[in-house]
Parts: sequence; structure tokens; C-alpha cells
Amino acid sequence: LASQFVRRTQGLSHPASLQQIHAQRICVRLLTTNPADRNSEAERIMKEYGVQGKGRKREGIMMSVSLLFLMLGISAACVPLYKIFCSATGYGGTTKKHGKEAEEKLKKMGPVEWRPITVSFTSMVNPCLDWSFEPVVDTVELVPGETCLAFFTAKNNSNEVLTGISTYNVIPYEAGSYFNKIQCFCFDEQTLHPGEELDMPVFFYIDPEFALDPDLIRDKCDNVVLHYTFYNTDEKESRFDIPELVGRVTSMITGEDKKQDAIGFKIPEGENIHKVNDLVYKEVVRKGYEKDFVVPGCKVVCHVTGSVKDTGRVFWCTKDGTPFTYTAGIGSLIEGWEEGCIGMSEGEISKIVMSSKKGYGKIGNRSWNIPGHTDLEFEIEILAVR
Repeated sequence: LASQFVRRTQGLSHPASLQQIHAQRICVRLLTTNPADRNSEAERIMKEYGVQGKGRKREGIMMSVSLLFLMLGISAACVPLYKIFCSATGYGGTTKKHGKEAEEKLKKMGPVEWRPITVSFTSMVNPCLDWSFEPVVDTVELVPGETCLAFFTAKNNSNEVLTGISTYNVIPYEAGSYFNKIQCFCFDEQTLHPGEELDMPVFFYIDPEFALDPDLIRDKCDNVVLHYTFYNTDEKESRFDIPELVGRVTSMITGEDKKQDAIGFKIPEGENIHKVNDLVYKEVVRKGYEKDFVVPGCKVVCHVTGSVKDTGRVFWCTKDGTPFTYTAGIGSLIEGWEEGCIGMSEGEISKIVMSSKKGYGKIGNRSWNIPGHTDLEFEIEILAVR
């Protein structure tokens, strides 16, 4: 046991403590002077001074690895669990699932004729997916308790087979708990061949209890927006990447993450510089017609040139192709864009410059090869405001 203790203390990656050296000497003396009791006494001393062998080290490593995989499993489960929660409660503007109880309610409910509602349909396509996607009809008039069938059309504008998947939400968020979809294409992968078009139906109704909600009555809510966004499901666009995750954890441990956050965002001075807030400013290149302005809820058609502020590298440009169309103020774009564009008029060209905190933050955007903590600049030309 004494010789085993010597080997273990000599094999330590760090210098042995004085207590361990002292215990080692005691074990050697026991080995030579007290043969009868040396084994039991040596065991007691080794336990007292914390020499437990390699078993404890293996246990510690296995526990650490198990904990890492447990955390990865929990993080992966958070997204589907959150979707289930939102679908069940209508939280965050997510529409409710149409279950068996809803089917029974649908058979018995009647229309609330005195509470007319306008349902507007809006759509957006992530720049990584070369599709056009829009509603066949922009608005419909209905009342709570009345079913409605609407269609969206998607077309693949590229020369390759592309698969997309859509997400959705309802504005105002309070209306999401009353918006029930009987049939929908959301969260289902849609594959289109080059030039192929597809009509996708949405069959829904608004619960009659919508008419009695005190918050919606107080806000005089008579317009509900159903918004869809399509994304590319290509594996290359996946946001879950083990090496990237390890790199982020490493930067947090070393403190590099905090150093990046501490870098200040400076707003220059100039006649055409307009400060939006401490992290976003706008540089007017050309004034607009000062008639139709970008406000929350309006549809905006624009040309965009997106670039990295420090290097000037362009990662997105629509000037030689189809203009970009989106609905303002519904949270479908990064925060800095939304804040900078509000108030721009039709015909205006401005550069929206934002801190990484108002852009893609610590994570960045792998689709455009934008690392975390990157300040961005978008030159936006407003072509039309609807």
C-alpha cells in the first residue's frame, strides 16, 4: 500500500501537498517498522489524506459528461415543448390547436353578427430561400364563429429543388388564443421543384368568445393579422452545430464573451445622421416624398443592401433581383431594422446602422457567415408603402 501510495502521489499532475508527503513517509515507516498492523493503518492514512485512486477521477469525468448531455437534451427539447405550450394556450400570438373539444364546439357555435372583424394575411420569405410566397387575397371580412378558407401561393424561383417550412403568429397577441386553425400548412415541409407553384389552404375560425374579451373591446380591436414566414430547411442552414456550441461555451468560460459585450457602439455626428437610440442610428442618403410613411402593420416593398459595418462585406443585396417585401412592426425582422425603418417615407434611401445587440447578437447568422458580436449596416430604399 505504501508503494502504491508513492506511485499515485508521484503521478499527480500538480505538486503533492505537504500532508500527502507526510502521509507517504508515515506509510513507508509502517512498512518497515510495524509489519503486523501496517496494512490497516496505511489504509486509514490514505483515506484520511484523500488518496482515493483513479476511480473517483473517472466518476467525476463521467458525471461531467452526463451533465453536458443532459443540458444539451434539455435545450433541444425546449423548442418543441414551447411550441406545444403556445399551441395549447395561444401565448405569444400562436394560434390554438383544433382538438376534439374544438370540433364539438364548432358544431354548436353560431356567428356573432354584431362583431365584424377584418383578418389580414401577410407573408415573408427568409432571404436564404429563393421563393415567392404571398396570400391569394390580402384581407377577408368575417365575424366570430364563422369559418373561413384562405389560400397562400408559393413558387420556387431557383434552378434547384428547395424545401421550406413555415412558422406563424397572430397580431395582436391577445387574439391568438381565439384564433383556431382547422387545417394549415405550417410546420409541414413543402418541397418545390424549379419553377413549381403550390397553393396552400388555411381553414380557420375565430372563437365567439373573442367578442366578449374585455382587453380586445377596450383596445377596439377589429383587425387581426395572420402572418407566415417561410424558412429553408436545408441541412447547411441548421442552427444547431456542436463545434459552434463548444466555441460559445469556451468564450463564456474565458471571459471573451464579456469583453466583446463591453465594446462600445459609437454614433457619429453629422447633418444627415439621426439617432434612433443608443444602439441604432440612421444616415439619410436621399429624402423621400414625405407622404406615405412606414408604420407598424403596413406592408413595405424595398431594395436592401446588407453589409458588415467594420469590413464592408456585402452579404445580401436585392438591387439586381426581386425587391424584399415585409410587414412592419410584427417582429419578423431583427430589432435594429424594425426600429430604424419606422418613420421612413416612400422613395427614401437611408443606411440603418446597428450594434450587434440589435442585430444577430452573440450567436450571429451562419447562413450569411456573420459571426457573433458583429455590427451591421443596411442600406434600404423604400419603393412602396401599402
